[in-house]
Order: sequence, then structure tokens, then C-alpha cells
Amino acid sequence: MKIIAALLFTLSLSASAKECEVSADVISAYYQLDTQTTHHELKQPSVQQLFELHRNNNQILQRNVSKGINDIWSLHANRLSLSRAFDKYQHIIDYQPNELRYQPKWQEVFQLVAIPALNQMQLVEQKGSGCLLEEHYLLKGNALKGNALKGQHHGFQLVWLPNLRLVKSLKLQSAQLTRQWQLTKYQHNDEKMSALFKQYETYQTTDYADVGDNEGIPFLAKMINQGFSIPSSVSTNHAVMTNTGHQH
Repeated sequence: MKIIAALLFTLSLSASAKECEVSADVISAYYQLDTQTTHHELKQPSVQQLFELHRNNNQILQRNVSKGINDIWSLHANRLSLSRAFDKYQHIIDYQPNELRYQPKWQEVFQLVAIPALNQMQLVEQKGSGCLLEEHYLLKGNALKGNALKGQHHGFQLVWLPNLRLVKSLKLQSAQLTRQWQLTKYQHNDEKMSALFKQYETYQTTDYADVGDNEGIPFLAKMINQGFSIPSSVSTNHAVMTNTGHQH
């Protein structure tokens, strides 16, 4: 009976995947991040930030809409390069793979927010079908060992859309801090995605190696004065995005 039940479960997952005709490799996802702190047992007003994730085959765009900072990851010959676009200054800084402190893997930039491996979590519920098939996870106790969440978060709740490979919601909670990521909408073949990539083509571009030689450009001079540096690892980047919204 157990074998038959497992077979039926596998077949149901396969059928559900076939019901979703949206490619997870070409999709736009829009998120809201709510952050609330607790000070002396008093909850402070929630702070909201808006983020976007745009996947276009071998390019991924991660947008911090609230701050106007955008990371464009491009995959060529199994190596990732990064272009960081600053909307306020209409300027892009290009990083070659060897200029990044850590060379991330494609699956690490595929999500807007870092999550543990699914096999480190406990599946507690599954519902819906097709593109909206949901898997509800809780973090297993032993997964906290050596995890970045250890000692920081007592509560971890994830709703995962496996057929779209998207986080639908993620709640991280500790005694002093609660963060809630929420997918507000997703769209296939989003016209906004094409418009954004065309918009960035109009921005002035500077190679990271040439930043120090261009102090005459006000934006670059400001960045140098503020101690501008190479982006660190993508895992740190995700953690920082989760904490404060993409600052380096």
C-alpha cells in the first residue's frame, strides 16, 4: 500500500507540473517585504519595501525598487558576470567574474531571497494545482546547525511554488524582529521586463576596474568617497537584502 501511495503522489506531482505551462526560466515576480522590530516589548511600525525578480533565460534581474538599485546577472560559458544599475544616477557598474569576491552559482541568484535547501525543511502541507501548486515548509531543528539562521530566528515558515520555482511567502521571526516576504503577483512574458532591459541600455556604463580613474564623474566620485567596494558573496548579498534591502 505504501508503494502504491507513493506512486500516486509522484503521478499527481507530474500531472500538476504539466498543468503549468509557464516557464520558470522566463518569469517576473513582484514582492513586498514587511519588517517589524520589537523594542522593550513594544512593536514598532512595520516598514515596507518593494522588490522585483525578472528571469529571462540566461539573465536575471534583481530589483530593489525602494532603493533604485538593480543587479543584472548574466550567464556566459558557465560563469556569472554582474552589472549593477543605479536608477537615480542612470549609471551601471560592470563586474567581470574574476572581480567578484565570490563566484556564485546560477541557482544562488535564481531566487530573490536565500532559503535553505528544501530537503533541510519539513513539508507540512501541499495544496493547489498547476502553477499555483503550493508546498508549505517548516525548518527542521537540525537544519539550524551551521545555518545562517541559527541564533537569529525562532520561527521560519515558507510557502513554495515548485512549478514556478518561486517563494510565495517567507516569514522569519525572532524576539526582536519579524520579516515577511510576500509574492504579490507573477507574470509570464512581462512587457515591463523588456522595457527595463532597454532602459538599462541607455545608462552610462563604467567597468569596475576603471572606477578609480573616473573621479570626474560625480556619481563615481561619491561612491569612492563612501568607500565603494567589490560586492561580496551572493549568499551575503541575499542575507543583506533580507536584513536591510541590498546595501554594500
